[in-house]
Amino acid sequence: MNIRKQNFTTSSNLQRKLTLPPLKDETLRNEVLTHPSTPQNNHHSYKRYCFYGDKVYNYFIARELYNKLPNASNAELTIRTHQLISRSFLAKIAIECGLDKSIKLAKNYPMSDGILSENVEAHFALYILNGMEDEMKQFIAEVVDYYFEKEVAQEGKIQVDDDVNDMQKEMMVNDNKEE
Repeated sequence: MNIRKQNFTTSSNLQRKLTLPPLKDETLRNEVLTHPSTPQNNHHSYKRYCFYGDKVYNYFIARELYNKLPNASNAELTIRTHQLISRSFLAKIAIECGLDKSIKLAKNYPMSDGILSENVEAHFALYILNGMEDEMKQFIAEVVDYYFEKEVAQEGKIQVDDDVNDMQKEMMVNDNKEE
């Protein structure tokens, strides 16, 4: 599915490497890097961090896209947001940030996109809960730039995941009819 191109430019090259901002209290990072599959993890806190981080990330992504794409249709913003908040995209972000090498799992517990994406979300919660909103905004801007660079590298095509629902596809068709 092609989505019409916005006038979006980025000054960096396609070799962008994402780096999570350092936390003011690095002991908290150890807490979220320890997966609930291990006996050392407080499962309740980890899941709460994931929940809160998911909501924080969704807000910051919507805000960033709204500001960067002032001429985008509702459908385009919906599709792009869906891509940026998908489990598979968040897992890519986790890998880009090196979390796949840092997360502590129980022995013989397999790494998955779900674990990677939840861990990134838990980090987002820590940033907000520790008064690091500016750092979070900057990181999200870098994530969106990374996304657009990958899109440009793929000739302007966005790979729409199978779980994009029919309503979103219909919105896209209806928006294109209105133009």
